[in-house]
Amino acid sequence: MKLKYYGTGAGYGLPEVFCDCRICRHAREVGGKEIRTRSMALLDGQLAIDLSVDTFHHCAFAGLDMRRVKHVLVTHSHHDHFFTSDLFSRVRGMEEPVNFYLSEASGRGVRAIVEKHKAEFAAGTRDPKAWTLAEVHTLEYYKSVNILDYKVTPLRARHVAALEPMMFVIEKDGKSILWAHDTGLFHSDAIEWIKDSGIVFDFVSMDCTLRRGAQITKSHMDLDWCIETADMLRANGNADENTKFALSHIGHLVDRTHDELTAEAAEYGMIVAYDGMEIEI
Repeated sequence: MKLKYYGTGAGYGLPEVFCDCRICRHAREVGGKEIRTRSMALLDGQLAIDLSVDTFHHCAFAGLDMRRVKHVLVTHSHHDHFFTSDLFSRVRGMEEPVNFYLSEASGRGVRAIVEKHKAEFAAGTRDPKAWTLAEVHTLEYYKSVNILDYKVTPLRARHVAALEPMMFVIEKDGKSILWAHDTGLFHSDAIEWIKDSGIVFDFVSMDCTLRRGAQITKSHMDLDWCIETADMLRANGNADENTKFALSHIGHLVDRTHDELTAEAAEYGMIVAYDGMEIEI
């Protein structure tokens, strides 16, 4: 599998629009890997993970072609992971829908809009080829689904519970990914499912939103919690010396520049993702 990160930022990106902290000033001055847009990644050019408010940016400036992507996993419905307004722009030449896979709670709003549009299409009051075609599929925790050539299993994330947020285990051709963004330390049921699965992950992408030691919320992780999570996976046999760990979902709260966090993470065998980074798994 080939993974490309298009957006590796936290909720407000980096630099934040009105912020004058050291990290945001540095990002403006240096650019490059210091600039972080909101969450989006693409597997093998065909399976997306999240569709954030910055997807337009990814299409306009980073080479993303959403006309070719028909399947999108959505972790949850916060705007930095799922920006639904883009789904209802007027389009031309669209013949097949984009399929979105997410929890019932996170998909409730967009599903209502899609169903309303379908009713209008059926009644002939709206041209189905003039709007983005979409299908919304409900995922349930710990129930695997097949999407294209991938086996996807959603796990319960420790985030805003009302949104039923999800982590994803993605398997294809003997390779496996654990996508753990917008979560704090894993719930016990997620740990047990992973342990019982016997999967040894090839790649793990983890949330690293918070400054090390400043664990101000249980809904995100800092470097210490990322290290604890990696150690847990290794102890349970779900990671080994070949498993690659990457940190993502990074904003100014981490209080580290890209180079500073990279140097700190390297001490623990981890890499730091950046917008545009590609990984062969």
